[in-house]
Amino acid sequence: MAVLAGTDLLAKFYAGSDARGQVTARFKNFVRDFFRPIAIGDDETIYQLRNSLLHSFGLFSEGQGNTYHFHLTARGGVPFIQATPPVDYQIDLIELHGRFEQAIVLYAAELETHPQLQANFLTMFANYGAIHIH
Repeated sequence: MAVLAGTDLLAKFYAGSDARGQVTARFKNFVRDFFRPIAIGDDETIYQLRNSLLHSFGLFSEGQGNTYHFHLTARGGVPFIQATPPVDYQIDLIELHGRFEQAIVLYAAELETHPQLQANFLTMFANYGAIHIH
């Protein structure tokens, strides 16, 4: 859940927006751009895993006309995502964590050299850049 919530937060910084109607596109764009390599459709699968864990608190999701039943492994060194049609998806948590860590590094590198990404980041920083504890 933490990796997927972290991905969601980085996607807000990347897009420069936290508008409600843009959650899906924002999340999937970030995954496509920084969870490398990513197979076609895996951005949707990861988004549905996010939804299943963060909204349903389980391993089931429905979206884009598909049903997703997730099976999680923690082996590493196995394929990141394996789909068994029509509804079963296996995701390796070690690989998910590794892709997230890699995404942080890749995004930071892009942020260093792209003024628009810097502007997007600063737009979100006021609301999401610090945690204030009183």
